[in-house]
Amino acid sequence: MPKVKTLVDGKTYDVAVGTKFLDLCQQQKAKHDFGCTVGSCGVCRLELVEGGANVDPITTDEKDTLALATDHTNARLGCQLVIRGDIAVRPVA
Repeated sequence: MPKVKTLVDGKTYDVAVGTKFLDLCQQQKAKHDFGCTVGSCGVCRLELVEGGANVDPITTDEKDTLALATDHTNARLGCQLVIRGDIAVRPVA
């Protein structure tokens, strides 16, 4: 079972493979801001600090949204992030 560490609150959560970060946050009441939840607003941007190979690849739509919001190379949208293995994340300021 993959582990997700959120560096904003220092908590680690166990999740099933294929869980969306959005679903984890809603189920566990983890601290992370979300807006539209469909990948178009960029409110849920996060930095993938560890485990970049342990998530689904970035989609074209997600890449387009991130291009408007940030130039951070490890940025992903929390609402689109599908977890496949251990990761560590923190919000992008």
